[in-house]
Amino acid sequence: MGLLNHVLEFFSLETLDTRLFPPANAAKRQAVINSTRHSPLEDPETLRIVAHVLTNYAIGRYRNLSLGSSLLNDGFKGIISRWDVFFNFTLLRMISYNLDYLEKLYSPPASPKKEDDSKEEASSNILSFLDDRLRLTAPIPLADYNLINYFAYLTYTPLFIAGPIITFNDYIYQSNYYQLPSVKDYKRTLIYFARLVFCILVMEFLLHFMYVVAVSKTKAWDGDTPFQISMLGLFNLNIIWLKLLIPWRLFRFWSLLDGIDPPENMIRCMDNNYSAVAFWRAWHRSYNRWVVRYIYVPLGGSGKYRIIANLCVFSFVAVWHDIQLKLLMWGWMVVLFLLPEIGATMYFKPYQNEWWFRYACGLGAVCNIWMMMLANLFGFCLGKDGVIALLREMFSTVSGFEFFVLSLSALFVGSQVMFELRESEKRKGINVRC
Repeated sequence: MGLLNHVLEFFSLETLDTRLFPPANAAKRQAVINSTRHSPLEDPETLRIVAHVLTNYAIGRYRNLSLGSSLLNDGFKGIISRWDVFFNFTLLRMISYNLDYLEKLYSPPASPKKEDDSKEEASSNILSFLDDRLRLTAPIPLADYNLINYFAYLTYTPLFIAGPIITFNDYIYQSNYYQLPSVKDYKRTLIYFARLVFCILVMEFLLHFMYVVAVSKTKAWDGDTPFQISMLGLFNLNIIWLKLLIPWRLFRFWSLLDGIDPPENMIRCMDNNYSAVAFWRAWHRSYNRWVVRYIYVPLGGSGKYRIIANLCVFSFVAVWHDIQLKLLMWGWMVVLFLLPEIGATMYFKPYQNEWWFRYACGLGAVCNIWMMMLANLFGFCLGKDGVIALLREMFSTVSGFEFFVLSLSALFVGSQVMFELRESEKRKGINVRC
């Protein structure tokens, strides 16, 4: 029984009684809370994150290690040999369940009457329609934080492989209490499917007629002008955007058919971004919402220690993707690129009603776009050699400098168009904050 308790504690089932038989009143629950207090080093959540980091490191370093036996080296490696890649998303779900449970467990009950409310009364009186933000902290009854819901959430098939990521509270709210109007609108779902098919056809067209991926992989850009190299990088970034968008929307479409509406990733086209903060918010939107809820806000959010919170967030994001120094450096570079935007936003905010404010924002947007392009070209498309070749051609030749000046003008005009698109959305009551 002692071994079983340790196993359950590792999966953050701190007290088995609280998961299978939640305390009937506040006094018993407080006794459970007091009995489960421990130091951070003994916290199962901390242990799980450390174990995940070490597991990823070991798998990446010793994947091809010879074990002295052909059966062990070349034998059956499971249905999915690279299961550790998908486990990254499972880890997020495990953390979401545990932190939502602890938040519910530690929160004081509203009243003894509500504490003893039945599940049906909670469903009718408390869990009415909630928007996407309120669903993150939906008032789920404590009885729903049990092993059955835990494993149902971890293994939810449509979102198991790559998301989009949905929190435990949101999942239970939609699956047990309230089906959102969006999943009942079959016309909307059919249009969503048609848009998915269109994106797949665009991807096929790009891969069939534009060989930018092959050119970037073989570094065959010798003799190209700065404009050609920049277009090579631009179409590479668009292909990467489509490559991620298609599976995310496929799995979300599957989830919509099943009656669960998870957050949408990539709610804007990649080319319709001028802010590094907003780009990160819109790119992997469900992951961003997860990180904000469980890491950014607990660390202080946009308050006094905003920079430290951002540094911790992007360090976690880099390590979550893979244990590589270049990814960690990428995360820290992103924070470095965010600093000018954050500082400029704070400094110029009092002048937002001035006539020149929008033009100043346009100049800042041009700088932001260039920094984001260079960072993504360096990390995902052209690599170090390609970026160096682009910068050398741009600033060492007359034609390259002409291209640089013209690109600044084009990006400035493009930023003004993007500003107006967002203003038009606000006039319609739409504000997606990206």
